[in-house]
Amino acid sequence: MAAHPTSSWSGAASRYVTVLGRVLYRHIAELTWPAIGVIALVHYTTSWALMSLTEADDIAAPSVYWYFYIVTSTTVGYGDLSPATTFGRLVAVFWVMPGGIALFTSVIAKVVQSASGYWRRRMRGLGDYRDLMNHTLILGWAGDATRRMVSYMRGDSRDREIVLVADQAMENPMPDQVHFVRGQTMTHAEVLDRAGIVTAGRAIILGRDDNETLAAGLAVAARNPNLHIAAFFHDEVVADLLKSHCPRAECLLPMSIELLVRTADDPGSSRVPKTMLSTLVDPTLYSMPVPESCNDLRFGAVFRSMKERHHATVLGVAEDRTNESLALNPPDDRVVKGGHTIYYIAARRLDPASLDWASMQKESGG
Repeated sequence: MAAHPTSSWSGAASRYVTVLGRVLYRHIAELTWPAIGVIALVHYTTSWALMSLTEADDIAAPSVYWYFYIVTSTTVGYGDLSPATTFGRLVAVFWVMPGGIALFTSVIAKVVQSASGYWRRRMRGLGDYRDLMNHTLILGWAGDATRRMVSYMRGDSRDREIVLVADQAMENPMPDQVHFVRGQTMTHAEVLDRAGIVTAGRAIILGRDDNETLAAGLAVAARNPNLHIAAFFHDEVVADLLKSHCPRAECLLPMSIELLVRTADDPGSSRVPKTMLSTLVDPTLYSMPVPESCNDLRFGAVFRSMKERHHATVLGVAEDRTNESLALNPPDDRVVKGGHTIYYIAARRLDPASLDWASMQKESGG
């Protein structure tokens, strides 16, 4: 037997009212912004309606009442407007003032709560940094090693934005230095996207072990194939595996054995790379791309110009930043072309636009 239409409509209406009641209860119980807005609108409207019953247009006029309402609710009390009738004063004392003060206090509390919640989310690594541009990603938290890494970056550029990505259950360990993104795994696409992987300028990977570093490197390259990656490995075999899949990745290995042998033959030589690579001690090693407009420069001309004009020493040149074409201390007639990369040591990073490429071209015979 078919259900009566009235019964069906009654059941649907009952369910709708129940759902609506639950939604309203949740908003009021949690004191959400929609709830505050509705309560404020109801209170303002009823207050204005009650005042309109007895007060003149100097208060009840729509163009004036909003000012009276805000001044009264915030207890500022300028004194330029006040109810003239007994009923109006009763409405102000028992309805406008208590309700307005309660609403004003609720708004202040909600603003503080929202700001605190926003800060706590960022501290817990739940923030979103997709709006950053050309920032540096650090994948992996290694305690003091990561702290030193950040200090070196700040020594090179204090304005650089840094986003730390980690999977440990912790809060931002360096809130005054880095942004923080945390996830169950550093390789998850959602975690990398929140860290701004698409718009990042470079990524440094320092995992707890080589397997974690390899996985992070592959994940980063998959999300942004053009991103420059610097990863630290202990095993050369694993490093070569990342290079085979990500040719743009630069894999670093421990150099303790090489330095040990070099220091044994040439005492004190271990200080040279340590000083050159530290941004906290001058001079420091930097790289610079040669402008594409430059053709057939001579290494000697570049060396002399940078030494005489900028007190910078050019160490070598490479055809590409990531391949094995690096030539250290090449002969003066070595050709340097646009797109090549020169490596130099100087007290500060030089802007390519500040170099006199025209004079280098002229000295090179171009």
